[in-house]
Amino acid sequence: MLRSIGCFVMAMASSHLKGTAAFSPPTPYRPTILTQLHSTPNPPENESIESYLQQNYPLFESLLSKIPNIYNTLRESDAANGYTLFVPSNSVMENQDPKRKLQIADPRNAEATEKLASYHVVPNGKVTQERLKREDWTVPKIDGVAALSIGGLLTLGGELRVGRSKTGGIFGFGAREDGGVVIGNNEAKVVKSVNVGVRGVVHEVDAFVAPDLIWRYFDILRIPGF
Repeated sequence: MLRSIGCFVMAMASSHLKGTAAFSPPTPYRPTILTQLHSTPNPPENESIESYLQQNYPLFESLLSKIPNIYNTLRESDAANGYTLFVPSNSVMENQDPKRKLQIADPRNAEATEKLASYHVVPNGKVTQERLKREDWTVPKIDGVAALSIGGLLTLGGELRVGRSKTGGIFGFGAREDGGVVIGNNEAKVVKSVNVGVRGVVHEVDAFVAPDLIWRYFDILRIPGF
């Protein structure tokens, strides 16, 4: 069932991965008081991702734990090429529609819940916020703007698009890019990023990154009387 969910979601997706562009590191600078206040301190390298999530994102940690052996997977990734997590904030988890909360908690939806959580995990590499924002100047500009070097990410659940965040405008018209990054078709915005462990990174986002299509499976599986 989980495989069929993944195949259907992937068939509906249209995101494509792009290559890595050359990158020149920025000129070093001395942090000001303002930048220090807005920076997010990283936890000690010896703190486990499980402990970090339990302390800072307990509701998402409960969802993530639905993936079998997920922490073994992350520990192995931390020792190799690293990993990336997109973690909905506590307020996002708390403010979910009551129906969705019941669907996630329902054991009949175990496979769909696992799929939902899987979209938030990139197990095969650490993708920092700087890397997400890196531009690719080797391809033509789109509407006068350089393309991002990463157009999508391959998660445990499937591919997710990566795009630029925008603000302003009316009904989607006239909005302008604000320098941020959004993940998935829901355009979940990266709010802040924290390094965890040796090669792990946690991006807090303001929405689920999984496709809305996944929720249809929760509805299908919640058959009265079963």
